[in-house]
This record gives sequence, C-alpha cells and structure tokens, in this order.
Amino acid sequence: MKKHLLMLALLPTFSAVQAQSYVMLYGVADMALERVEGATTTTRMASGQQFASRIGFRGVEDLGGGLNAQFVIEGGLDLDRGTLAEDGRAFGRQSFVGLSGRFGGVRLGRQYTPMNDVANIVGTKPYDVLSVVPIIGNGDQRRADNAITYLSPAFNGLSVQLQHSLGAERAGTDASPDFQQQTGAHALYTSGPLTLGLGLQRVADADGSTPGDQRINAALLAGSYRFDAFTLTAYVDSEDKGVGKMKVYGLAGAYGWGANTVSVGVAKARDVAGLGASDDDATLFTLQGSHKLSHRTALYAHFTRVQNGSHSALGFNNPVPCCASSGVQAGVRHHF
Repeated sequence: MKKHLLMLALLPTFSAVQAQSYVMLYGVADMALERVEGATTTTRMASGQQFASRIGFRGVEDLGGGLNAQFVIEGGLDLDRGTLAEDGRAFGRQSFVGLSGRFGGVRLGRQYTPMNDVANIVGTKPYDVLSVVPIIGNGDQRRADNAITYLSPAFNGLSVQLQHSLGAERAGTDASPDFQQQTGAHALYTSGPLTLGLGLQRVADADGSTPGDQRINAALLAGSYRFDAFTLTAYVDSEDKGVGKMKVYGLAGAYGWGANTVSVGVAKARDVAGLGASDDDATLFTLQGSHKLSHRTALYAHFTRVQNGSHSALGFNNPVPCCASSGVQAGVRHHF
C-alpha cells in the first residue's frame, strides 16, 4: 500500500533522471465470482474487485531545465459484459494533462480527489470499509471533473495536494448551478515504516436537482505502521451534511509472508445516512487474502459482513435496515 502511495506522489513530480520522454500503454484485467446476500441472495460475476479493470495511456516529455509535461488518459472496463465502466465514459477514470518541475506539479482535467489518496492508506476496493459505507472522496466523489490540482514536492517525507473542481458546467439559472463543485486538500507523510494522511473535502452541491444548499464537508485521518511482516492501519472519517454527522472508525491488520497476504479489519459507522436518526449505525467486518502467482498476476478472496442498526441499510444486494448483509468473492487479477 505504501508503495502505491509513493507512486501516486511521484507521478506528477518526475526527477530529471526519471523524466525520459515516453508514451506507455497499461492496464488491469480483474474478474471475480461472488455471492452477495441482503434482501435477496445472488451469485454473479464482478469486474475489478481487487484492482479496477482498466486500460490507459500515460506519457511524459522532458522539456528541459527540469520541466516535464505529462498526461494520463485512462478508461474503466466491465469485463463481465465487455462494456465501459464509469457510466459509459470512454476515459472516465482519469483524463488530465499537466506540467511538473522543481515547483511540484499542476494537472488539469478529470482526476482523483486528494481525499481518495488518503483513503488508499486504508484500501479502496469494493469490499473495503470506506467503499461499502461509502465516504465522500472515495465511494462518492472520488474523482472530480474540470479539476485544477497542485501537487507539492516532498519535503522530508511530507507532500501536500490542493484541488478545486469547477463542477458540472451548469448555467447560473439552473436549480443547482454549483453541482459537483468541490475543493479538497491532503497532507501525506511517509517516514520509514510510518505513513500518515489527512484529507479534507468540501462539496458545494451534492444533490444536482434541488435548489438551495446541499453541501458536504468531510475529513479523513488515516495512518499505518509496518512491523516487519505485519502492518497495522487505523482511520477515522467524519462527514457533515448539514443535518447530521456521519463518523467511521476502523482498525485493520495485514500479515504478509512470501507471495501471500492476509488482512482482517473491523469498523463502526455511526449516523450513516447523515440524518441524525436513532440507531442509524452499522458494524463492518472484513477478511481478505491474496496470493501472487507472478509479479503481474494474483489470486484473491474477499469477505465483508455488515450488521445494520434499525435505521441503517449498508451492504450488498439491496440491504434493508436492521438486517445483516454480506458478500464473499474469489478472483484473479492481471496487470499489463
């Protein structure tokens, strides 16, 4: 996970040594068979369960003097049907162009939010807690259209990211002219076995059709510490929707040996609808395992169970309040 975060931090700030000009095709093919229970029980195929299935192009040009140009154009795929993911967008995962140098980096286009990068410390797979709940900046609004992002260089392990999205480009006379306008920031710190992240995100209008103010303010604090083969992760998320505050607290541990990794986690979500209803809580348990067949191919299995309160309805397959919901899956993932 820390390697993944480091790659995210380095993408916009290639050094002079790294910044050779290139264009690269890359992707992920990931499919699983799963059984999900809630109001009903269903067995089905699911795409992109350990890593989202995708195909993309990434390019860098060395402009000299430490200045580089780069782009990423990446589209999501639903391998079970052979269709585009991300609501049918051709390149709905990422599509941006930017410049980077000693000052850091600036990117323009559709991008991940700073909050999502902090969520990566915990995990952002469909069976992970912060996707099941879901939180703003990961499960919802994890990407921003029409976004301007600044990424700082790393100073003694600390990097900062600032982002503002102009939103859905609506006319001022629209009922929700500020729909999807959002501002976010994060600070990431890495030192040896320790990783810490703080993400902040404000969505100006999360509704899209109702006049008035439907803003959401969210904060996520996450950290992990590696003890040789064992990694401990803790996190707390808070979201204010104006009429109620949702909070998520979680703890997880992962142990790796050889080509294998096993992790377990537990989390508590309070006031998950953000409406202040009594017993609008849920408890979540996760169990995950993976085995690498090679550097590019792995087998995996995930299990998540959600125990809902009397007014909570989180989970899989149309869950209902007060009832348990769960999902179990096994799949194969290949990077290329």
